[in-house]
Formats: sequence, structure tokens, C-alpha cells
Amino acid sequence: MEGAARFIDPLSADWATGVFLSCLLILATVNVGSPRKWRVLRQAAFRIRLGRQVLREEVDTRDRNVIGLLAVAVASMAMLLWQSSMSLASEPAGLSYMQVFAAVALVLLAQALVLRLFSFLAKADAGITEYVYTGALLHSAVGIATLPLAALAAYRPEWRAVLLPSGLALISLGLVYRWVRGAWIGLGEGVPFRYVLLYLCGAEIAPLALALSALRSSPTHLS
Repeated sequence: MEGAARFIDPLSADWATGVFLSCLLILATVNVGSPRKWRVLRQAAFRIRLGRQVLREEVDTRDRNVIGLLAVAVASMAMLLWQSSMSLASEPAGLSYMQVFAAVALVLLAQALVLRLFSFLAKADAGITEYVYTGALLHSAVGIATLPLAALAAYRPEWRAVLLPSGLALISLGLVYRWVRGAWIGLGEGVPFRYVLLYLCGAEIAPLALALSALRSSPTHLS
């Protein structure tokens, strides 16, 4: 009907296309600049521990390729979480994508800072460097895996009922695997179980719960 308002799907807005293209550009840059990083990424995703030789040769959390992969992971996971809050919730939370992006980035940063603080206070590494590095690569692997799900959900509305829960399940499995790996590394380095449990509750689960609570109570609405 002429003059009728045209429905605009917020999940497929032009800025979302820009986010997806930026992620692909970063991945292409990493592939050209450090192709062997994909091998380490696979190892970090599927091996409970990387091994001392790989750690000596590859570990550098300030590596710009690792930072680029983490940026893609944050952007991808934040997009999928935002899409889920807009599409699956009975009452959309009214969050902007940038709010979710900031929350995901802050949670990952808080985890890394707390780990470094523990290492400083204990005056020992106790597997912390390995956990930080493998954790960053695991987040990257999950983010890359969720990127096509988020992209398809943006442009294929009829698939969202399957794609978005699948993406949320993948993120959840990645978190559980990270916690299991953290416990494994800590116990393997001789850290008492009570300290491992204290860390997981205080530095992994608590920041995540606080971020989810803050996002749910946010009054800001998507414009």
C-alpha cells in the first residue's frame, strides 16, 4: 500500500554490515601477517594444555595478531548477544550494540587484570601466563565460530530461532571449557583446589554475573 511505513529490521542495519566487514578485514590481515597463528588457535581450542615448547615460541599476549583476533571475538560475541536480546527475549532489554560490546570487553579485561594481580601477589606464575594466553585464543576461536552465525542471523530472519540459541550455546560451552581448563592448569601447577575455586568464582563468574546484571538493568534504549 502506497504511503505505508516500511518495516526496518534493526538486526540488519548498515552499521551491522560494517561490523561484519571489519571483522573479516582483521581476519584477512592476521591470515596474511601470521598464518601459523591459526595452528596455535586450533591447539588452544582443542588441547587442554599447549605444552612448554609452544608457550616459549608463541606466547605474547601483546602480539597485535592476538589482539586483532580478540577484537573480532568481542565484536562477534557482542553482536550475537545483542541480536539475542533483541530477537529472542519476550521483552527486549533495550540495549545498544555498543553497550553489549563494552560489557564483553570489560569482562575479558577484568579477567586478565585479576589474573595478573594474582600472579603479582603470589610472586609466582603458577600457569597464569599459559591460562591468559590460551584463554585469549579460546575466546578468539569462539568468536570466529560465532561470526557466521551472527552474520546469517542478521540477514536471514527466518533462521534466527535456530542460529541465535546455537550461538549462545557455543559461547556457554566456551566459558565452561575455559573454567575446566583453568582448573586443570592450576591443579597441574600445584595450586591448591580451594584457591582455584576461589579464583573461578571471584574472577571469572562474578564479573560475568555483574555484567549481565548491569546490562539487564540498563535503562538505555536502542535508537
